[in-house]
Amino acid sequence: MQPVEDLTIARQRSADPSAFRSAMGDMPGAVTVITSWACDGTPSGATLSAVVSLSLDPPLMLACFDHGSNTLSAIQSQGRFLVHVLAHGQQQVALKFSGKSPDKFKDVEWDIGAFGLPKLDGCVVAVACELDKIIEAGDHKIVIGRVIDVERECDLNPIVYARRKMLPFENGGVSE
Repeated sequence: MQPVEDLTIARQRSADPSAFRSAMGDMPGAVTVITSWACDGTPSGATLSAVVSLSLDPPLMLACFDHGSNTLSAIQSQGRFLVHVLAHGQQQVALKFSGKSPDKFKDVEWDIGAFGLPKLDGCVVAVACELDKIIEAGDHKIVIGRVIDVERECDLNPIVYARRKMLPFENGGVSE
């Protein structure tokens, strides 16, 4: 048997991006909106699918943004952001924040939340973060935030995104 250091691993070609995207669509995740303030003082927000807790000690969150995201620019300038886990019934909020419209906050219930950040009303969870670092990764940037504050509404049920659908997560399971 060869020693491990003698083994060479042939670099495989990358997976087909379309097949990879479809496969990742089968992986359920929380429906989240990240908010901050733009440089001009207007609220900024984006729906993201790649948002997870990263560490408990210290408490850290991770969110992945497209390089061209206006909300990423807002976070870079402000150094703070709020992660919102949307509740069942907020599917339209998720859709509204998924686009590039400058009036995403129009007709959406929101207020000033932790650390003076724009906070969407009616969310299951709101996590306030201070920017820790940003890492370049492919066509995205990974934003890591130190968790400063957490608010929970335990009576609300989150929505989950899987197979290109937003589904309610109720009583410990997903239902259609």
